[in-house]
This record gives sequence, C-alpha cells and structure tokens, in this order.
Amino acid sequence: MDGILVINKPSGMTSHDVVAELRWILKEKSIGHTGTLDPDATGVLVICIGKATKIIQFLDDSEKIYEGTIVFGIQTDSMDASGQIIKISDSSGLTCDEIDRVFASFVGEILQTPPMVSAIKVGGERLYKLARQGKIIDREARKINIFEFELAKFYKEYFDDKIFSKADFLVKCSRGTYIRALASDIGEKLGCGAHLSRLVRAKSGDFSLKDSIELDDIKKDPNIAYSALIDISDALAFMPKIFINDTIRKRFLNGVQINDSDVISREGEFEDVGFLRVYDQNKAFLGIGKAIMNDNQSVIYKPIKVLANQ
Repeated sequence: MDGILVINKPSGMTSHDVVAELRWILKEKSIGHTGTLDPDATGVLVICIGKATKIIQFLDDSEKIYEGTIVFGIQTDSMDASGQIIKISDSSGLTCDEIDRVFASFVGEILQTPPMVSAIKVGGERLYKLARQGKIIDREARKINIFEFELAKFYKEYFDDKIFSKADFLVKCSRGTYIRALASDIGEKLGCGAHLSRLVRAKSGDFSLKDSIELDDIKKDPNIAYSALIDISDALAFMPKIFINDTIRKRFLNGVQINDSDVISREGEFEDVGFLRVYDQNKAFLGIGKAIMNDNQSVIYKPIKVLANQ
C-alpha cells in the first residue's frame, strides 16, 4: 500500500497514536505523518504509507492554515485548555480593535520560542518529557512566518462569575509555528495573558479538511482507506514535471544525474533550480529530482528520491 491519507485527527489522540492505530488496522509497518498536531487539536493530519514515507520532508515544508479560539485573561502552564490555570487577569475591557491591531503586529517573519510542552528534542530529550518532570530549560527562538492572521469573531463569556474576552481566529503560517505559543504571546502583549482553548488545522499544503476521512470510519471499514488513498505523484502536484526516454530512465533509477538535453518534454512552471517530478516516456512516475546549475551554467537533474522499481 503506497500513498497518502488525509485524516481528520480526533481530539484526545497524539499524532503518533493515529499512526499506531493505522498500522494495526491496515497491517502496514511503514507509516508516518507530516506535521505533528497537539493531542487536543483536531483537523488535517497527512499520513504517508509505504513508499510515500520517502516524501514526508517535501510535504511537511508546506504552509498551514488553522482555525481556533483564544481566551484572554486565563493563563495555563501548557498554554492551552489541557493545562492547569496559573494566573487569572481581567480581560473584560478588551476591544475588537485592540485585538485586531495586536494580530496585525504578528504578521510577517517573527521569532518564536517553542513551548516546553513541544516535541522538540534538546540534548536528546523531548521538551514535553522534561516539562513532565517539572524542568524548564532555555529554548532557542526560531524564525517563523505568519502570512495571514484574521479575527473571525470577538465575544465575551462568563467563567466563575467573571467576564473574559474571547477571539475566534484564522491564521496562515509556516511550518514549525506553535499556535499555543502564539496565543500566549498575544495575551502577554495585551497585558492580560491568554491561552489557546480550541485548535483545528484546516489545511496543510494542498490538503484540506474536505479531503479528510475519519479514523473511526476506517476502523469500521478498512476499505475506506484504500478508496481514499492519494497517489504519491498527485500529492506532489505542486512540483513541475519532466519526461525522459527509456534509455535515460535506467540512469535515473540508478541514481545517476541526467542532462537537460535528456528531457523529452516538460509540464508546469519551471525555475532554474528546484524540485520536480520525473516520469518516463510512458508517463510512469519515477521519483523526485532536483534541477541544479553545474559549473558550465547548464541545468542538470539530480535524482533525490527514486520511487519506482528498477
């Protein structure tokens, strides 16, 4: 079984839990995912099966779109709703315009410090494991990009006889963005603190919720997974194509670079350098190549991931 499944991850499961379930249901050992979702989060989890595990790095680099809710005035130790409340402040006076302005201030390239509850390894240990031991260590801030940050709804609700401001949002961001940390940083900037109470990944690269299937449905009928399987080549549709003849085909499959003169046709938008899909003259998908400039300033294509059999 080779291909991609888009799962609507249920709340209460880790991304690894979903992979483990699918390995058992589908009787497939080679399964991985792109872009971890927190246990409380739901939405798009891209699952790669069989040979598709070889392209995870190319799918994981894509932009993400999230929808969620921020509660202002309540801070938790995990920055989300699963943590313990550590501080309560008055957020009743916040206005829609204030939140709009702060959201806008986070758009662009920014530095973000990963939360202690993240899966990043520091010194060989996952941060969340250190957090469970009550340890807090210094983390290096990372560059991320917030492409869009929209306030979808602003409202106020009672909690323990107090009024708290809440905001539903939509954010389009780069890989590696921690939305719970973003919510916490926004609350800090507003002076009242905040936590992320709801998160849904609506899109990851070209994959959206409308493409997704439910894990429970696969449990009931594993054939659903087979019918929903996305072809590896189709999952890489954002890459242009080149077609080569059968003589050159063997060279590519053996990991030997090919010349621009070996290409018999092309499809898509090409740049001087970059990744592309390689097909033979019969339109069979062979794998991923990379266009690079050699010392003579001519383009050559280096095999990166060979996915076809010899």
